[in-house]
Amino acid sequence: MGKFHVLNSGDVTLTEIDIMFSEDMGKYDFGPGHPFRGDRFTNFIERFREELLSVRSRFEIVEPRYATEEEILLVHDPLYVDYVKKTAARNGFLTLDTPLSPGMHEQAKLVVGAALGGVERIMSGDALKAVVIGGGMHHAGVDYGGGFCIYNDVAIAAKMLLEKYKLERILIIDTDAHAGNGTEDIFYEEPRVLFISLHQDPRTLYPGKGFIWEIGSGEGKGYTVCVPLPPGSGYDVYTLVMDEIFVPLAREFKPQIIFRNGGSDPHFADTLTNLGLSMKGFSMFGRYVGEMSGELCGGKELDFIGSGYNPIVLPNAWVSIILGLAGIDRILPEPVKPPLWLDDPKLVEYTKSKVIEEIKLTLRDYWNCFR
Repeated sequence: MGKFHVLNSGDVTLTEIDIMFSEDMGKYDFGPGHPFRGDRFTNFIERFREELLSVRSRFEIVEPRYATEEEILLVHDPLYVDYVKKTAARNGFLTLDTPLSPGMHEQAKLVVGAALGGVERIMSGDALKAVVIGGGMHHAGVDYGGGFCIYNDVAIAAKMLLEKYKLERILIIDTDAHAGNGTEDIFYEEPRVLFISLHQDPRTLYPGKGFIWEIGSGEGKGYTVCVPLPPGSGYDVYTLVMDEIFVPLAREFKPQIIFRNGGSDPHFADTLTNLGLSMKGFSMFGRYVGEMSGELCGGKELDFIGSGYNPIVLPNAWVSIILGLAGIDRILPEPVKPPLWLDDPKLVEYTKSKVIEEIKLTLRDYWNCFR
């Protein structure tokens, strides 16, 4: 994979990768006993500063802004936004897994604002790439939330690019262990957004969506690509999917920017999922996306890193994604001993013959690369 460099444009030096981060991100917290706690952000930033000290000049930590109400409404229904505010004010539940407390509406606006700030930095030429720490609320749809997601920052950032910046081709690759049902629903009829979701088989994991036959509708038919992976899928399975699905589709679609969403929950030791990715797999995500953004869209890439439910694993996995994105050839140590079943070759064969072949057959009428 290629290396990236700090770029100079006239008298202005572009930051190679912006890290959209604020200590206030830690207030996006669902309370004691919940798997999504705010300390994930401080634990990450400490590990990030330790690991990347020697290449500090390649990164800029940028304080994000809050999104406006108008920006939230680029995607979400006004009645839904009003419901979120009222539910949070009375300590109610958005869904059973997503309790709201006073202030959570504002905290969700900060997550969205970080994504929009990343868009602005990239599109103004101030940064080549941006990483939204705490972003990736892909379970929120136009008029619903859940799965720890209130407002869909991924979709709102894409909408801003479509409407304000008049982009015509945005590729979103979602590597979260859970299918991005909200993002999928929002762009299901939108041919300007190619949505590729790599996730654990929805028969075995929330939200129960993301089957191969979900390919979009209307003008967007063929622009939703769901890749349901068998439990236990690890590095070899994921690299196969990246080579066989992501790379050829990206090259044919020719995006003007690439989004990648997902944190550490595909790791073999995650407490809510059943996949089998190791640290080198998270670095691999970054390397693939970084290389394809460099090849196809001048390096423009917006990364969302927020998920993961093993606090021991999370910091190293998040940092590994960024290392890969920057083209830094460094594999961080596993904080948990790998299981004996890791990288079972039978899963590679199953994925190739049962998943990838069915995807290609299902989408061959829409993509030349699958014919």
